[in-house]
Amino acid sequence: MLACFLEAPKKVAVKDVPIPKLEAGDILVRMKASGICGTDLEKIEGQLGPGGILGHEVSGTVEKVADNVTEHKPGERVVAHHHVPCYQCAYCSNGNYTLCNEFKRTNIDPCGFAEYFRVPQYNVSRGAVIPLPPELSFEEGAMIEPASCCIRAIRRANIKQGDNILVVGLGPTGLTQIQLLRHATTAKIIGSDIVEARLRLGKKLGADETINALEQDVQAHIGNITKDGVDLAIVSTGNEKALSQAFGSVRKGGRILLFGAPSHGASYQLNVSELFSRQITLLSSYSCVEAEMEEAIRLVSEKRLDLKSLITDRFKIRDAKKAMEFAKTSKTAIKTIILP
Repeated sequence: MLACFLEAPKKVAVKDVPIPKLEAGDILVRMKASGICGTDLEKIEGQLGPGGILGHEVSGTVEKVADNVTEHKPGERVVAHHHVPCYQCAYCSNGNYTLCNEFKRTNIDPCGFAEYFRVPQYNVSRGAVIPLPPELSFEEGAMIEPASCCIRAIRRANIKQGDNILVVGLGPTGLTQIQLLRHATTAKIIGSDIVEARLRLGKKLGADETINALEQDVQAHIGNITKDGVDLAIVSTGNEKALSQAFGSVRKGGRILLFGAPSHGASYQLNVSELFSRQITLLSSYSCVEAEMEEAIRLVSEKRLDLKSLITDRFKIRDAKKAMEFAKTSKTAIKTIILP
């Protein structure tokens, strides 16, 4: 089978490798669609540390199950989650599943950008292989994981009906958050980005205003719209410079939610005195678990969440290297999908 690997920083290779062999409790999935995440691009650039497995936004059909697996059968349409908590430790008992020490130790084998991938028994036994309803396409299935991360983040933000909200960065997750926020607040939703295609889609998907940060002063524009500033600013990009927009736009007593994954070692010059005196709450949210994935599937099935509109480009797995470069440099791409 073909699979895409990160061999060294900035060196991606598509190789012909053996199909993974199953051990007790494992499932083999034939990949049908796999989304390129911003963290995949950061891994390639070495921004998240050395090495890393590429591809985790996956959907497909069950190809084969180990002899002792009874809850899944060949031919079943599924999405699979790569990281799974233990559901038993102190972190899990308090609902902090993505802080579980086991969470990042789990993964699919060899990666999500592969014609076939193995879901290990640890993941299978904890519900990380989730049926994909027939009304959802495999491409929508590949978008379920990032949508689930957005659901978890918005829940952590404790949004009230009258909250004015700024979303900084209108990539696939920022645009998903715009849609979810439309169900959470009746007040203003504002999006900022530097790519016109994303700004246009942001308005189509529910933003009241969009701001091109290259052409307008975001803080001043927010002041004109909201008077005192937004109640919540969500930073949906890993670029730490975007924090300036958030801190400059949030009202006294407001909240800032860090969502986009920053590079390892990234820093931001923070005025701690101002953070203290303005009583700003700084939150972060990382990844998701199976409950949020099931919720995302339900929202898409009920047509309350549009993931199709976010998919702009598709590449075959043999062209995965080209796809990564395209996703990194394109001024029109929103979500790029790898197909078998």
